[in-house]
Amino acid sequence: GSIHFGHHSPFKPKLVLVDRDGVINEDVGSPGVICKSQFELTPNAGEAIGKLKRTFNWPVVLITNQSCVGKGLLTLSELEKIHIHMRSLLLQEDSWATIDRIYVCTSVEERDIRKKPNPGMITEACIDWVIDIKSTLDMDCVFFIGDSLTDMQAAKRSGIRNRILVETGYGFDLMGGTKAESVSEIVDKPFLSSKPEACIELIEVAPFIYAKKFGKSC
Repeated sequence: GSIHFGHHSPFKPKLVLVDRDGVINEDVGSPGVICKSQFELTPNAGEAIGKLKRTFNWPVVLITNQSCVGKGLLTLSELEKIHIHMRSLLLQEDSWATIDRIYVCTSVEERDIRKKPNPGMITEACIDWVIDIKSTLDMDCVFFIGDSLTDMQAAKRSGIRNRILVETGYGFDLMGGTKAESVSEIVDKPFLSSKPEACIELIEVAPFIYAKKFGKSC
């Protein structure tokens, strides 16, 4: 899995949406990153963002659930310090690796429209970046990169067809231990049906692209 934006789609991205835990940084398990010393970038994450910014100048934004705040394990101020640390680590890896905006849902309510797998944060981002969510042409210029079922569900519910699941974080287990380099990048329903060890709910969000890591998805 090395994915090049535009290779599978005739449309040039206007917006790249990225999940945080398991994509930008290593997933540390429940309850998540609650102090900056736990925050460690996934391999080449900074390079991947830097390449997108340097080569194409595409906006890259973060879409992340952080219920640890809603649970009282972390304050918004402490979360902001973690994100300042994240930005610093990304820039240390690549001087072009900037995140244009961070969308965070801190709610513990599953029905919250902003909380993935609900599409609220993605809709907000599309509006902020002047993407017409009712236009197939516009939405075909939006890409979403995530590691979880809720990421793929949120992307699909938002009308994003360019969905990329990475092997890092939860991706590998969701795919039943299938390595990204062993599949032909595009994962469709017949493929998943032939893999009983894969999460059955992935069938509902297929087809999608399966990549080894964020650093290999750009």
